[in-house]
Amino acid sequence: MRALVKHATGVEIRDVPEPVLEPAHVLVDVAHAAVCGTDRAALDGGHDVGAGTRTLGHEASGRIAAIAPGGVRDDLRVGDRVTFETDAWLCMRCDACRTEQFNRCPHRKGIGTTADGALADRIAMPERAIHVLPASVSLVEGALTEPLAIAVHAVVEQSPSLVGEVVVVVGPGAIGQLCARVARAVGATVVLVGRSRHAASLARAREAGVDVVVDSETEDLAAVVASLTGGRGAHTVFECSGATAVAESSLPLLRRGGRLVLVAFFQTAPAFDVDRLIHHELEIVGSRGKRPSSYRTALSLMASGAVEVGPLISARLPLESWAEGLDRVSRGEKVVFDVAP
Repeated sequence: MRALVKHATGVEIRDVPEPVLEPAHVLVDVAHAAVCGTDRAALDGGHDVGAGTRTLGHEASGRIAAIAPGGVRDDLRVGDRVTFETDAWLCMRCDACRTEQFNRCPHRKGIGTTADGALADRIAMPERAIHVLPASVSLVEGALTEPLAIAVHAVVEQSPSLVGEVVVVVGPGAIGQLCARVARAVGATVVLVGRSRHAASLARAREAGVDVVVDSETEDLAAVVASLTGGRGAHTVFECSGATAVAESSLPLLRRGGRLVLVAFFQTAPAFDVDRLIHHELEIVGSRGKRPSSYRTALSLMASGAVEVGPLISARLPLESWAEGLDRVSRGEKVVFDVAP
């Protein structure tokens, strides 16, 4: 079968062996697979990929091709349209696994990074990772369940209730756009922040109904937040840009008792104003990945129409156009590969 493989000297489509269908696993014919910044980082050996050979990809959807014996689920059928979590292997013994906080398992292996991924014709996944798509969610939209689940984890599961609150989302990439949409869906007034080069993304957010979009290079973000909050400051800032200086400058946007949620990864660790942190009783919270509950909520939001993910897709390309796709991702676009013939 075909797979987009990262190896010691580069990336290419290779013919690789079919996945082995182990007990309590499900074989999925991949229909669509999206790519993101993690896939770009994997090209350079980031995210624990290292210098070995690895099939890339972790955002995908498809149809069940086979179900191995030995499982406990009776709700799965061959032909079902599905998406799946990214946990290829979990210890299922630690406190995190026992409470479905799989993103905290210290022994976890994730597809596309520490296990072979979904940019391939087929993938075998544990049955616990499989989610059947609601009838109203297309297979293409289903491929974006994973990034939406990341936004759900940050906005819903790592945050208190945001109903009636003003929040700031920094970084208008796919995750930032989705965080903004989720925050708005749960009742917050949302300020999405980008720079002049993000004009198209900011316009897309405005069209999607995000309350306020700000170009931080031409507008005074602090003044905008102050005007929306009567000078108190924002309830929460979701940092989705991964820019160290931007994260450091986010604390003054917060009200006393506010919180900064770090969603992006950083190449250089931010150095925060500890005096402000203490005197204003601020919180800094990390948000890593997602959980099964994040997927369930994400699919519910899509099925109800509360969050639309389709408008985020900049391009759909055949898998053979992987080089163009990864280049477009590096320019801030959201690309989905049509894997199935």
